[in-house]
Amino acid sequence: MALPSPHASPEEEASPLAPSPESLTLLSIPGDSPEATDSYWLTHVYQGDRLPQFTARSVLLGAGIGVITCATNLYVGLKTGLAFGVAITAALLAHASHGLLRRLTPGLAGAPLSPLETCNAQTVASAAGYATGGALVSVQGAWLIVTGQHPSGPTLLAWTFFLSALGVLFAVPFKRQLVDHEQLPFASGTAAATTIRALHSTGAEATPRLRLLGLGGLLSGLVTVVRDGLGRLPLSIPFPGSWGGLPLERLGFGLEVSLLPIGAGALLGPRTTASLLLGALLIHGVVAPRVFASGLVSVEKGNFLEWSLWPGAAMLATASLLHFLLEGRVLRRAFRGLFSRRTSPPHPVDALQVPHRWLLAGLCVVTPATLLVAHRGFGVPLAHAALAIALSFVLCLISCRVTGETDATPVGALSQVTQLTYGVLLPHNIHANLATAGITVNSASSAADLLTDLKTGHLLGAHPRRLFLAQLLGSVVGALAVVPLFFLLVPDREALGGERFPAPAAFITASVARVLSSGLGNLEPATRAAVGWAALAAVVLVLAERLLPQRARRWVPSPLGMGLACLLAPSYSLSLFLGGLVSALVGYVKSTTAEGRVATLAAGTIAGEGLVGVAIVLLQTLW
Repeated sequence: MALPSPHASPEEEASPLAPSPESLTLLSIPGDSPEATDSYWLTHVYQGDRLPQFTARSVLLGAGIGVITCATNLYVGLKTGLAFGVAITAALLAHASHGLLRRLTPGLAGAPLSPLETCNAQTVASAAGYATGGALVSVQGAWLIVTGQHPSGPTLLAWTFFLSALGVLFAVPFKRQLVDHEQLPFASGTAAATTIRALHSTGAEATPRLRLLGLGGLLSGLVTVVRDGLGRLPLSIPFPGSWGGLPLERLGFGLEVSLLPIGAGALLGPRTTASLLLGALLIHGVVAPRVFASGLVSVEKGNFLEWSLWPGAAMLATASLLHFLLEGRVLRRAFRGLFSRRTSPPHPVDALQVPHRWLLAGLCVVTPATLLVAHRGFGVPLAHAALAIALSFVLCLISCRVTGETDATPVGALSQVTQLTYGVLLPHNIHANLATAGITVNSASSAADLLTDLKTGHLLGAHPRRLFLAQLLGSVVGALAVVPLFFLLVPDREALGGERFPAPAAFITASVARVLSSGLGNLEPATRAAVGWAALAAVVLVLAERLLPQRARRWVPSPLGMGLACLLAPSYSLSLFLGGLVSALVGYVKSTTAEGRVATLAAGTIAGEGLVGVAIVLLQTLW
């Protein structure tokens, strides 16, 4: 059933550049079948032939913002091990900076950006700021820790770009299924679309949306300033009491002093966030006390998340792979579409997608280039490098699905799969272990980022092929900016591990590589058992989703949500659940206007902490 849309004024209806009402309200595309959904989107939402999108000014604006955001994410990653998603931030910066240019140089800036130009600029900036630097923070930092030296500048530059491009190409065949037909949430992409709508809204709905967006950003930003900037608030408020002989604070139970996860949870929805909370209660409330009691993790100094990543990775990988195996027809269509001619008439929407010849040509260039750099620059045997690329294709599927459902890209967990594989294939070769993990980290993050940006574009009615080109251009910009900056900030091994750049992600990756270079046999028997039980639980939950009656399926916990809970502090899972609870209450009211306003407010909370948090880290680092 089509969702109601606001009334358009006569002036808006007469304007050829006015967005269609549906493109300003929909959070999902209605339709009883994939074909019906495609037809509705093409008729009521698509604006790629009506509004400018892939323009020079949007690309240049996105490139400039991308240089800034990739620098901030590199700073943040080296200090904290975290990466800020920049989709919403980039959209806000693109709109604000172009508005400033119009005031300063109206003749040069031209007319206001269209919603699709803002989306295009955001895509370039997101590709540059998020997808290119993740492996530098973790895997390349670990390489420096283990070997004591950097690879050469040209090698690292080529490596960063080719792997980002590889992930972009790998994601293309799955866009139609995950974004168009299954309509996975991709919460950051949905939030970015909501933000762009609010920035470009006209009529009666414009002012409330902008106010809610600003209110969410203001409140979230103020909390971040008081917490991180002034140090007047704790990161979380621990719960009193104990459980299983351990304080709840030691187990990680508390309340996050942050509005960002609440906003993200509101976009993820009740089922995924309830699954996150259930997973957190099980892994941190039931399993953790036993792990501490057995001595697998030290009660005084041990980090339980370093242990729980093993069952978490097993559940995420098993659930995602089984889901795609059960959707065999989707994979068959994807590969048949790549390597054979279509026998049935295509839907008109197919003509807007990335042409198969582009994809094949890109893979024919990027794959051999990646093999060459892996062999010459990092010493990985060619056959093993080829296997790592093939494995990364499968892991990109997992990354895209997990990101779509939970808005978290589990590159750390997925890199463990690659590292474990090469611990068996090339035992004691820690260099190959790290290099192949780098293939997974960079390609998986780029693939997930592309589909997140395509989700934004899909909701706004953008031309998907032009967003693909914007993503590739952003990968070029990001590689050219982030690699020299990485050498500047981290000139040698001594730069990592101090107060300025603790680089926790790099040290964890290096430690895991040392363990896994000898294979799974080095893990404790109890840890191996936990991996097996987690994989079995994922199988049961996926099959229950498939086999139970429709009414019962909505009560089946999401295996991806439960697996992700193993990688997060339980306080963070609780905050996500609170956001999902708000979403459930609004959904119970069944008000489209209320749902849209909650989404706008949630987008503001995410953007507010993202902008202010990055600014605070930069100021603390530079001063």
